[in-house]
Amino acid sequence: MKNKIIKFAKFGFIFIASLFLAFLILDFAFPLNTKMLTRENSSILFDKNGEIISMRPSSDEIWRFEAQNIPQTLKDSVLLFEDRYFYYHFSFNPFSMTRAAFHNLTHKNRIGASTITMQVARMMSPKERTYTNKIKEIFTAFQLEWHYTKDEILKFYFNLAPYGGNIEGVGAAARFYFNKNLEDLSIAQMALLSTIPKNPNANRLDKKSNINTLKNRVVTLLYKAKIIDKSQYQRARSEPFKNKRFNAPLNAKQYSLIAIKNGVINSNLNLNLQNILETNLKIASDLMMDKNAKNAAGIIIDNRSMSVAAYVGSHNEKALDGENDGVIMSRNVGSTLKPFIFSLGLDQGFITPKKEMIDTEIFIREYNPKNYDNEFLGIVSATEALALSLNIPAVNLNHKLKENSLYEMLKEINLVKNTKEFYGDSISLGSAEMSLLNLAHLYTIYANKGELKPLEVAGKTIGENKRLISEQSAYLTAKMLSKAARSYLGVTWQYAKDTPQIAFKTGTSYGSRDIYAIGVNQDYTIAVWFGNFNGKKTKNLSGFSDASKVVFDIFKILAQQESLSFIDIPNGIEEKESCLDAFKFKECKNIQIDELISGVELKDDCDSIRSEEVDFLLKNNKISKQDIKDSPCFYKFKNHKPLIASPFNEQIIMSNEKETKVMLKCYAYIGDEIYYKIDDEEFNKTTNAAEKMLILKEGEHKIGCLDENSNLSEIKIEIRRF
Repeated sequence: MKNKIIKFAKFGFIFIASLFLAFLILDFAFPLNTKMLTRENSSILFDKNGEIISMRPSSDEIWRFEAQNIPQTLKDSVLLFEDRYFYYHFSFNPFSMTRAAFHNLTHKNRIGASTITMQVARMMSPKERTYTNKIKEIFTAFQLEWHYTKDEILKFYFNLAPYGGNIEGVGAAARFYFNKNLEDLSIAQMALLSTIPKNPNANRLDKKSNINTLKNRVVTLLYKAKIIDKSQYQRARSEPFKNKRFNAPLNAKQYSLIAIKNGVINSNLNLNLQNILETNLKIASDLMMDKNAKNAAGIIIDNRSMSVAAYVGSHNEKALDGENDGVIMSRNVGSTLKPFIFSLGLDQGFITPKKEMIDTEIFIREYNPKNYDNEFLGIVSATEALALSLNIPAVNLNHKLKENSLYEMLKEINLVKNTKEFYGDSISLGSAEMSLLNLAHLYTIYANKGELKPLEVAGKTIGENKRLISEQSAYLTAKMLSKAARSYLGVTWQYAKDTPQIAFKTGTSYGSRDIYAIGVNQDYTIAVWFGNFNGKKTKNLSGFSDASKVVFDIFKILAQQESLSFIDIPNGIEEKESCLDAFKFKECKNIQIDELISGVELKDDCDSIRSEEVDFLLKNNKISKQDIKDSPCFYKFKNHKPLIASPFNEQIIMSNEKETKVMLKCYAYIGDEIYYKIDDEEFNKTTNAAEKMLILKEGEHKIGCLDENSNLSEIKIEIRRF
């Protein structure tokens, strides 16, 4: 008997060893496909505070999020419900398989005997339920047990298990059925999740009819196993549920698409700011519907971290062309570039904050800019000119800057694509198109001491460190922008008066196609746009009357939520007496304390004042002829050539008349009279700056204007027939 037992034991050992050897050979010949144990995760994007901004399914349209830390109660629930002997068997449970086989032979309804390991094997590569595939499944289960620990296999189960519909893995299930992270689930919720994989389509929580019965069954198992106490058991049983599936959050859609494409998980977007921006854009847009403005966009930049904190590419995707992204769309930016001209003017000594400028008609070749209301204010301070967004002072100042003008600044940071001649002097009024993103980024120089710093946008960094203006100029310009006059704001003054101090600017493009409002302080840059994505005109919209309220309201809300500050004051600014006269008198008439940049030498007015400006001052009794004679500029004026304002040099005039009327207008610095001549004719006398009608025939003509000091200006024009 003893020999038989020994013989049987040897046979058993040899048999098991042979099976084990065969398994090792097969395992080597058919290695486990470990790639099938992990799958592409869905994308999830968090804001800077850990709130979910949006989610996107994986490329196969399945929602799955790999879970790293599985709560113990959830593990216990699954083990009790699915495979209570998981830690004791090696891939399959022979007793369960025998019981299932006997049941299936004697009953109509079928039951399974798959262990958790066998289920993982099947999840790796789902196939039709056949005996052949079952054998393969068991072999794969053996491989799993051989290569991985029980805890690793259990983790595979939780991440591969189907939870109904296109939900895979317990992490996605917790998100879509309860809108929670795994660690935040209640005992009852974990109990429910443990029941779904056994029959995912029948037990899915958004459709299961007896959902609470299913939950109570697992809760009872937990209580009997002494995993939860009586109090927990009672609370879990009484916790009710309704069939529900939460939608995937999709906030900041345009931003999310960019961020997810860039592989971002933890972004710098602030959902609180995002909601504030979206809400205020929608409110303002609703009020503009009768003015034919169908679209709106906005952006908030955190100036301290130099990252985009809120991004609304389109306030309403259901609006006309509403799926476009207005933050990155290039448009005419209207008057929003004027502050940078004034900043350059401060740095180069053409202006100081209180320096007088002359708002009157000027002629720069063919360009004859007008103000928004076609009126001229005459003498204004530089601060008033900027705060009132006057066109002529801005164009005139930019023209004086010559090779250090707005164009050169924009070219240095790649915001212009064409030549300086292409844009001409109209660049001062926004003829250089750019995106709202680039415009807002440019405005951050006022919070960053004149330096354009790289900006993080949804995981991508744009721009590089570039000093565009001095820190003193940045501060002084921001301060000038913060003094927007009540008359400028009009009815919107009631919205601005309680706003924390900000540098504020609006802009309206030609035909009111695009309107802007931008606000900056040390903390944030906020820029908004209203108009139509298809470029159609609006009905008399303007930046200051329609768009400004959005910026004011957002800054007010932010001031209630956090401590805001205005632009930091730098060193290098002196407060001292300065002559503010636009015209250089024998003795200064307007001396005031002004803020000057240390080391910046103020330009000589004699070199920069225009003949049109001198004419305006004379005609409006701001200066006298004697003032001109007594002025230190007199001897320079004597050598300045007259300006031929109309027509302009090389102008081609089309006409169908034999003789064409052409308006001649010449400005001289000195004298009441001016002399003009056509081609080889004699000089004729007319009044300085008067309009003189000429009658010209077809062909090329040379026109000359001569002042009393024999300074001659000449131009060529051509009359052509249609």
